[in-house]
Amino acid sequence: MTYFTHPIRIGILISLLALAAWLAPSQSADAQRTGDAANGKKVFERLGCFACHGAAGEGTPAKGKETAPPKIAGTHLTLQEFARTLREGKGEMPSFDATQVSDAELSDVYAFLKTLTSQQKSEPPSSANPQNGQHLYTAIGCYECHGYQGQGSLQTGGTRIGPPPLPYSGFVAYVRQPAGQMPPYTSKVVSDAQLADIYAFLQSRPQATPSKDIPLLNK
Repeated sequence: MTYFTHPIRIGILISLLALAAWLAPSQSADAQRTGDAANGKKVFERLGCFACHGAAGEGTPAKGKETAPPKIAGTHLTLQEFARTLREGKGEMPSFDATQVSDAELSDVYAFLKTLTSQQKSEPPSSANPQNGQHLYTAIGCYECHGYQGQGSLQTGGTRIGPPPLPYSGFVAYVRQPAGQMPPYTSKVVSDAQLADIYAFLQSRPQATPSKDIPLLNK
């Protein structure tokens, strides 16, 4: 009883209790900051991450390249490492500042990636028919912006898509929910099987000649 009635010791006890009360909400908030995977998927799509890493974070196969966008599904990075990579950028990976994506949104994207535990196939099914894909590509008017061979056009602003720079899942995701002036193509307009055929056709197009191999550009 003497301990709890001594004025100095009572003061120390009160201070300790106040400190514990002040720390408790902060610790609770940290414990609850686990990220919203559903919102993370929306942010992942808004930032266009799927364009390089695929709609399922499966990465892009290296084709004639030394490096390619890696698989990020089920990332082994810590949240801090993940956030630092996005803030600072790395290699061809652009940086994203706080005006583009907040720390809370980065936490949500991280939570979404953690839900993607399996690497999905990033190639069209083996049954995809490039000849039919070429017919469909012309029939639905893709050539009007991107050219007959997917080579792109300065006049229309259509980007080069042959061969596609996107993994298969990213290609499908973009066609369904595009950005900029490109109209969306729902499954009522073109089915998944037809998109696979179009992707196979675009994949069959030759790679662009590197600028270093064009004499006129190296004079």
